[in-house]
Amino acid sequence: MIKNLFIIIVGSLVTSLTAFNVYFNMVVSYLTVILLVCLIHKKSFFRTTLEYFSLLVFLAIMELICIFMYNSCVSKYKGDFSAIIILQLLLLMFIFAICYFTPIFKKHLNYDGNVKLLFCFVINLLCYVIILKVILNSNMMLVLNNIVELILTIISVLSVNIFLYFYIIKVELEKKESKLQNSYSEILNNITEDIRARQHDFKNHLNVMYGLIESTKGVELEYNLKEYICSLNKSMMMMESIVYIKSPILRAIVYSKLNEAKKRNIKFLYNISNLLNIKNVKDYELSEILNNLIDNAFDALDGQVGEKSVSIKTYLEGESNIIEIMNSGITLKPENFKRIFERGFSTKGGNTRGYGLYNAKKIVERTGGKIQLSLEDGFTIFKLFIQ
Repeated sequence: MIKNLFIIIVGSLVTSLTAFNVYFNMVVSYLTVILLVCLIHKKSFFRTTLEYFSLLVFLAIMELICIFMYNSCVSKYKGDFSAIIILQLLLLMFIFAICYFTPIFKKHLNYDGNVKLLFCFVINLLCYVIILKVILNSNMMLVLNNIVELILTIISVLSVNIFLYFYIIKVELEKKESKLQNSYSEILNNITEDIRARQHDFKNHLNVMYGLIESTKGVELEYNLKEYICSLNKSMMMMESIVYIKSPILRAIVYSKLNEAKKRNIKFLYNISNLLNIKNVKDYELSEILNNLIDNAFDALDGQVGEKSVSIKTYLEGESNIIEIMNSGITLKPENFKRIFERGFSTKGGNTRGYGLYNAKKIVERTGGKIQLSLEDGFTIFKLFIQ
């Protein structure tokens, strides 16, 4: 609250002091507020500019609607002090309504991945707002006399922009889904080929057992057969448990991570429930979450002495889909607990690191879920609640 009040006070002072020139006032006051928000709330300049311009577009449309309502219900708007106060009160009512519905919109609308595209649309709308402000300052009566046509025009332009934005987003999502399916189709094909190879080798296994029966007798035969069948059974069980995973995405991820764990000398365990009902997360988002968390667990075991293990477990708990990813060892310092999900934070070097856990948390929270991090009995555990 104190931070926001400081931004409002400083922004208002700058606006008052630069009121001698409307164009200079617009540039300086807008830039002041954007920079203050960036510095005080530690937000990126690009994102803050996008949000600020979006707000200007919204306020411009709301002001026109409020002026129209004032003209219809009170009297002709002349820009006097009392009329401005009434106008601002109407705007506040609209803003309170928007604040009330924002959490609902936020759950279903995620613009982080398409921020550049949205920025282009906002700039486009901002140009209309600037033109409107210039006309309003030079000839208010022209605006007031044509306010209905002006509102309809702006709403039409806004509707077209929104339609185009969501259409392009839909195309991008379809491309992501297609890319994901293509990337995992090869892994799923490898699983099929692996099963075929094992079926082909079944005859060879029978020949080996027949040879054991012919070459050994008594207790030695029983021991050799049990040992051979046990090793064969373990190999078959691993593939069978993967084949019976209902979700193709989970099946492909588990298979690929098993192979990766084998190369990195890590014991990889899994217990995947086919009862999961994850509706609010796209396949490519689920892939991003699991790959980031499992890769993070693998990386955390680099250099660890002794047996290294990573496990994934999925199950239902009430209405929540639970995904637990656990790795052996306390691989996170307590002082990093609060920062581990921050954008760009990483315990390893590199400018490209520190976005995996942040992205996973962002996707999970968009569904109304959460991520819990805990250290238990020598294990580091990430527990995801997905609604």
